[in-house]
Amino acid sequence: MPDTPSSAAGLEARLAAAEHAAREAGRLLLSHYDRRSQLVIEQKGLNDFVSIADREAEDAIAAILRPAFPEDGFLGEETGISGAQEADLIWCVDPLDGTSNFLKGAHNWCVSIGLWSKGEPILGVIYDPLRDELFAGADGISPTVNGVPVSVSTTGSIDKTSLGLGHNHRVPPAAFAVDAERLFSAGGSFRQVGAGALMLAYVAAGRVDGYFERHMWSWDAVAGLALIKAAGGRFLNYPQPGTALPKGGMVLASGPVLYRDFVDLFQIG
Repeated sequence: MPDTPSSAAGLEARLAAAEHAAREAGRLLLSHYDRRSQLVIEQKGLNDFVSIADREAEDAIAAILRPAFPEDGFLGEETGISGAQEADLIWCVDPLDGTSNFLKGAHNWCVSIGLWSKGEPILGVIYDPLRDELFAGADGISPTVNGVPVSVSTTGSIDKTSLGLGHNHRVPPAAFAVDAERLFSAGGSFRQVGAGALMLAYVAAGRVDGYFERHMWSWDAVAGLALIKAAGGRFLNYPQPGTALPKGGMVLASGPVLYRDFVDLFQIG
């Protein structure tokens, strides 16, 4: 069978490679984590940091994926986009989501590897090295955590929900305050762990009922959205119409029961 986006064999091969790449990156990151006080840290923007750990992890992922699938594009947080932007398949990679947590010795950080095909997230692998939890799934391949099947939440009312609510300095603080007020007024609660990709993995696994962030980069979002799709969830078109994949966009994802309620709650047109 030809190795194409619609080929089960092609997707299975890529999923296996992504799982291997995520674990290799995680192993490397753990070695840096144990001596993080020695890392040279650069600040890219407001509360946005990078270290050699991020760069080496991305290089390790690319060293596995790019030779195996040379026809695929590659969009990494640290290296940008390479290969054909019009490629049928584009890897979207954040080698270390939650860098601030990582550098401070907190526990919520992960490796995120997603695959994009002509406007759709089709494969996701998110690895939490500290907990040794590997979230993996793809179109037609049921999502699992360390091999155990998972699915999205079936909670039926907002006043019973815990929603991941993300924020960054690309969005005005007042907008986040309004979103939080809307959620609280509806009886819901929110969670933040400082790693949006990990929160999307938790949505796919039913650990939180949904996730909303007014802007996420594609290297953070694609893997989690693919997992949520495979787990039976719903999400906004990503990125929004007329926006190039590297520019990212708004993310709203949840189980199917409350998806429209969340759209209405946050007044998304």
